[in-house]
Amino acid sequence: MTFEEVYRKYEHLTVELVNNEEIGPLEVAGAMMGQAMKLYKMTLSPEDFDSLMNIITHASGLDEE
Repeated sequence: MTFEEVYRKYEHLTVELVNNEEIGPLEVAGAMMGQAMKLYKMTLSPEDFDSLMNIITHASGLDEE
């Protein structure tokens, strides 16, 4: 399966979940982020995972608090 195919499947699921009146978009986004972090942590070396977290923190402005 290609990246594009995986992306489209995931997009379909995301739209389906957001269109459910009982689940808000922030809950869906939170679940997506949690799953992404879990996958990154499982597949990256500890050093690469820490580097990714550093990049995310700096890009989001979280380090300015």
